[in-house]
Amino acid sequence: MDGLPFQVTGAAIILLGGVYLIRSRSVSRPRRPPGPPGLPLLGNILQVPVKPVFLIGEIGLAKEVLVKRSTKFSSRPTIPYLHYYVDPAQVYWAFSKQNQTHFIGRRLTAGLMAGVRAGETEPLQQFEALLNVNHLLDDEGKNWFHHMDRVSASMVLAAAFGLHCPTGQEPDLKEVIACTAEFVRLSAPSANIINVLPFLDIIPSPMPWRKRAQTHRKREDALYDRLITRAVSGEASGMNTWAAAFARADKPEGDQRRLMNMFTTAAIETACVSMHTFILACILYPKWIPHAQREIDAIVGEDRIPSFKDRSRLPYVEAIVRETLRWRPAGRFGVPHQSTADDVVEYKGIEYFIPKGSILFAVSWAIEHDQEIFEHHDLFQPDRFLDDTNNLKAGYETMCPGMPFAERSLWINIAMMLWTFNIGKSDEPDPNTGLPFRYDDGDSAFHGEFASGPLKFPAVFKPRSAHRAEVARQEWAVCEKDLNVLLPQYKER
Repeated sequence: MDGLPFQVTGAAIILLGGVYLIRSRSVSRPRRPPGPPGLPLLGNILQVPVKPVFLIGEIGLAKEVLVKRSTKFSSRPTIPYLHYYVDPAQVYWAFSKQNQTHFIGRRLTAGLMAGVRAGETEPLQQFEALLNVNHLLDDEGKNWFHHMDRVSASMVLAAAFGLHCPTGQEPDLKEVIACTAEFVRLSAPSANIINVLPFLDIIPSPMPWRKRAQTHRKREDALYDRLITRAVSGEASGMNTWAAAFARADKPEGDQRRLMNMFTTAAIETACVSMHTFILACILYPKWIPHAQREIDAIVGEDRIPSFKDRSRLPYVEAIVRETLRWRPAGRFGVPHQSTADDVVEYKGIEYFIPKGSILFAVSWAIEHDQEIFEHHDLFQPDRFLDDTNNLKAGYETMCPGMPFAERSLWINIAMMLWTFNIGKSDEPDPNTGLPFRYDDGDSAFHGEFASGPLKFPAVFKPRSAHRAEVARQEWAVCEKDLNVLLPQYKER
């Protein structure tokens, strides 16, 4: 027992010495970004995960780190399920570590969005939005939630694979949605035990998580093989589809058809959430609607429905699109990035050290609700994007590479719906309580999944006049419906 005080003292000296050495190694480096308060001497040793996690909540810093320095910050942290069973380097490049496949996927996506900016998909998007208006007229908006899901998914699947889905009940559409939901469930940390305890995967035999993951992989492979075959050599082979662009073997990147699934699912999820969010904003913050309708009526009139040719003259509708994407962003926390090298980042005149292997999130919610930029950030106010002359403010920025398609999809649907309908609350009771439905935009009103959208709620779509309803029906009756015309043969850009 006589040696015990010496052992305790020796251990304390070793511990203090270790803490001193750790801290002294970083003396010459810039400080790390601020985090939660730590314990005396030990700091945050008992609090932080093995890899540092940094949250970015300012658009300028996010662009600096994730765009301008993408060579160091475009990698992804390993999600064990994806790593072991989905082969992210080949399939889920958007969630894969930085490698050649990752850069190819980003480069091909940028090429597709260049075509979207040039207007290549606008005839298709206008056609789908016009059908959406007619569906809403047919059932007076009773199934509006389903109609928004259909138009969002059909726009993407038609652009991607030449697959138009007029009812939303098509088997391939339902399979895409089911596979997307299963992927989100399997890759979430709380949904799969090896995402939390990856060492368990050393256990031999067909474990439940292994069988479930492999079943999902086979199911998804079969689905996308079928859709890509349709686009490349089947009934959509003459169309200008995204799959055809990815699969072309004569491009410098070669045939990259295996990269289509993540691009497709992300586009559908973002579009669906944005459409539901817009309708919720119409109900909770209706004061801006008359302003929007006056602008549309002044440019479009009553005898035709809006089209993309009106876009440059409808700045308020553009502001509504931007506010919808800002107010309740689909990906609230963004996609995780991982640094591949030590780096130093300057923010507000202070340098911060980001060590290799750090995980970074550009938190969309924080960026889009920055109180220094967006006054009354929790309110839906499209006017915040307009200047004193009712023109769009300059300097609008987003982080999503697929945003050009999403913005156009949202714009044409919003313009057509506001021209045709007055959108408002429903008298339909809440089926759970029997009381009037309580509309809410708080966290409890959103499902909180990877792409967090509003839970289902009732809405009323009342035609603004019988004449407008008839015009919408007539335009649908005579519009071009052949996808070979809406998506003409691929042209080299």
